[in-house]
Amino acid sequence: MLKPNRHRSKTEWLSRMKIAYYVLYVLIILLFGAIWYMNYDSLAQNGEPFKLFEPNETIGMIFQYGAILFTLAGIPGALYGFKRACAKIAKIENEDLRYDTYYTYATLRMGCIAMAAAMSLIAYMLLGAYKPMLWLAAIGAVALVFTKPGEAKTEQELTPTDDKDTY
Repeated sequence: MLKPNRHRSKTEWLSRMKIAYYVLYVLIILLFGAIWYMNYDSLAQNGEPFKLFEPNETIGMIFQYGAILFTLAGIPGALYGFKRACAKIAKIENEDLRYDTYYTYATLRMGCIAMAAAMSLIAYMLLGAYKPMLWLAAIGAVALVFTKPGEAKTEQELTPTDDKDTY
């Protein structure tokens, strides 16, 4: 388990987490906007979307399966893994260390989910507006909603529970 030594206050951690959350969302929206613009520009010039690889060729299928596997394994893994980590973090007696560890893991969870959405958007662009990749990006963006930091949520997740309920 990570043992950070930053020892920031709960309020400072929470404000930094909220900033990171909104920055990740804005970056995903900007990435989507850039991809949309590239496709729009390519459609206007040659009548086809921007494309580096064909979805049915080997390299295109590798991108597809990579994005699918990362999204379908990464998102549930990040959410469930964080839940299991919270069960261990809640047992830490030193309050500063408990919140430092919690917020470090929460940042990793947000980053993993945002990475899944970004990977899907990049695969969407490289495969020439291949719509299933856009749906994967939407799944990642919706999953990121469930990681929004909040003081009540932090306290709820750090409340010790029985081991039977967490696994």
